[in-house]
Amino acid sequence: MKEDKNPTGQETDCSCLACSSRDCEHFCRAFDRYYGDPATSWEIVRCRSCGFGWTSPSLPEEEILGYYPDWYMGDTRRTIQEYQSGQLARSRSWRIEVEKVRHVEEFQPSGTILDVGCGDGKFLWGMDPSRWERTGVERGTEIMQLVSRHFPDVEWIGGDIYSPLLDGRQFDVATFWHVLEHLPRPRRVLRRVSELVRPGGWVIIALPNLESTQAHLFRRNWFAFDEVPRHLFHFSPRSLEILLEEAGLRVVSHRLYSRTNNFHSLKHSLVHWSEERFGNRAPYYLLKPFLFGMQALEQVRGRYGMLASVAQRAEA
Repeated sequence: MKEDKNPTGQETDCSCLACSSRDCEHFCRAFDRYYGDPATSWEIVRCRSCGFGWTSPSLPEEEILGYYPDWYMGDTRRTIQEYQSGQLARSRSWRIEVEKVRHVEEFQPSGTILDVGCGDGKFLWGMDPSRWERTGVERGTEIMQLVSRHFPDVEWIGGDIYSPLLDGRQFDVATFWHVLEHLPRPRRVLRRVSELVRPGGWVIIALPNLESTQAHLFRRNWFAFDEVPRHLFHFSPRSLEILLEEAGLRVVSHRLYSRTNNFHSLKHSLVHWSEERFGNRAPYYLLKPFLFGMQALEQVRGRYGMLASVAQRAEA
């Protein structure tokens, strides 16, 4: 059985964690557009065999945590107030949460659900409590304490997927909404989640698709690379399949779960390109109408930027 060798799970500078190939290439260099200095960049290395990518050099876990400032999750108190007032329901961010719920309910209309890396928990707020028993896990203990006071019918666990509070439990569904790419040792994470879903249960993983049209077109300006070095890994459908199958999870589909989320990525990638190439946003405004056609082309080719992979644990 393969094991993840170091804190980020990447064995060497050019040895693919997913398929073990050493046939790797430089994909681009990227920097932290949220909080970083453009002069400090990281290399994105890509495996030619399975399309898996990783951020190099890999950072120790303690150092990675330093790239998550206290305000990384946003203003949770304000978000709760907007939810209670109805203002949140009119926002783009809430529309994405609704799309997530619909996506899950295509496969499982009710039951028990675990959201890994739930952040402020908006996805779980959007699920019907009469049909779902909801659990969210997030390492931000203060956030968990805050949301638990306002949403007491959801079980909030401060910690991670290895929390002993999850031991011995099995869920109908486990979800990772743009979380797996942040986590060290993805092989170990997927083995753990396979234990936490019942036989026949579902695992849904949404993340940026390194094999997408927009990733290859925009390269360093791709919106998903804004999160380097917090994004430790960069997945293709094939590389994710390899890791899921090792964990005893059969991939049912790779799909576009949110047109809203995917278009947001396209839009900001074009903004980055426009500003870097021309020093302003004028080309972005000229070219923005073509993004609708590009999104349609991505969907036809199956190479959309925001991938949602649905896997099922084998029946006992």
